[in-house]
Amino acid sequence: MLHISKWERHSNGTRDALGTAAFNLCKNAKSQEGVHSAKFYWPNPNIIAIIIEAETGSWGMQKEPDGSTMKAFFDLSDVAKCVMDETWVDASLGQKRSDKAS
Repeated sequence: MLHISKWERHSNGTRDALGTAAFNLCKNAKSQEGVHSAKFYWPNPNIIAIIIEAETGSWGMQKEPDGSTMKAFFDLSDVAKCVMDETWVDASLGQKRSDKAS
């Protein structure tokens, strides 16, 4: 699964603080079991996109975050607001879930 979010910098937040917060969130994500990669990108100077690739249930809404993960999210939310948050599944998992509904 891919967990994709975009974070827009608050007017009173610095770009350095946004980059540091995104880096720390990705570092935290990589330390979690089942997370394969966590990276952030700058689509423009005021927005960071974070992409986390993880096994189902290892990251996101299906996993209860621990204290260090919550701190990383709070630090990020101090300097930016989440403007997009999506979870993408691969086609085979989507098909399996669709078959269960039938």
